[in-house]
Amino acid sequence: MTNYIADKLRLKGWSMSSAALYLGVSRQRLYTVFADPGRARLWDCAIEGMPACTPEISQSLQALRARRPKAAPRPVVHVEEFEVGDVVMCTKHAGIAQEDDEGHIAGLRGSNASLEILVVMPDGQDWFPRALFYDHFASTGLNLHR
Repeated sequence: MTNYIADKLRLKGWSMSSAALYLGVSRQRLYTVFADPGRARLWDCAIEGMPACTPEISQSLQALRARRPKAAPRPVVHVEEFEVGDVVMCTKHAGIAQEDDEGHIAGLRGSNASLEILVVMPDGQDWFPRALFYDHFASTGLNLHR
């Protein structure tokens, strides 16, 4: 049944994007409706009632597409992997903490591959390279400063 309606559109010379624009819906909505066996009969009637896609209709749809405002670019959000104050939990004995002890990140030094994290736990503090940090600690998603 999905192909029946899509085939009807194609026989009339419509592409999915042009048909969606003509009907005032998104392409995704059109595909969703076509895939729904329990769709409203109104959709079948709308497709049946559509005229054949003529060059004039195609030109008017192109003009309509050109007039639509472009979406504003989304600002790039830079997320830091670690922040001072992030609460961490020990997942494996690390010398300064037993499993399930909670602490926090008190400092960062270096960057990328040479990044080291200063972890403060109840029994002490120590610098951990990134790989070793991930072996022994997990972030809780909390931060002491927020």
